[in-house]
Amino acid sequence: MADVDGVSRAIMTSKGKRKTAPAIDSANDLVPPLDYSFFSLTTSADALDEESRSPRGQKPKKTETGKSPAKCVRINNNNIAELDDLDLTLGKMLERPEDVSWLDLSFNEIVKIDPVLTHYDNLQILYLHGNGIADLREVDKLAACKGLKKLTLHGNPIDAIKGYRHYVLSKLPDLRVLDFSNVTKADRATANCWSNMNGINKKPKKKKEED
Repeated sequence: MADVDGVSRAIMTSKGKRKTAPAIDSANDLVPPLDYSFFSLTTSADALDEESRSPRGQKPKKTETGKSPAKCVRINNNNIAELDDLDLTLGKMLERPEDVSWLDLSFNEIVKIDPVLTHYDNLQILYLHGNGIADLREVDKLAACKGLKKLTLHGNPIDAIKGYRHYVLSKLPDLRVLDFSNVTKADRATANCWSNMNGINKKPKKKKEED
């Protein structure tokens, strides 16, 4: 299996040969992320008025429609508080916005996790560290992101809440990496135990119908 921290692991094939599995972070299509970091954006739509940074001065790749084939978008280190225009923004930027696999929204002014993030079924990596999320229950919304494997939330007020890591792992059981730290079997077992003790995922009992 591939290491979601960006390190590919060598795996053995049936013939005993080593085969390298690509990491989640790896750019298999060789298309670099669209990078709109440090632009002092106040909304994600403001990125449409900017030119994405490209490595080594290369021009961003575009399709015949003039949109980017990228699957990764960085809008970190800005002043964004709301994400209600994210669908519109990615729809204008990307050839296939539904294929977005990595969003970097770290170091903004986000205080709530907008349900718009659940619209992307292929989202595997989401960076939200360094924002202003203070309510642990906001994490519950990300349970709809079934493919999410790597998440960052450190640097938000919620990471100072007792049981923060246990809560996140109990709500998102398929995460492999949280806050750049691999999720171990021990982490998962502790989170499950903590969840059971605190009734985090306990379903409310149905009221008995009166005769």
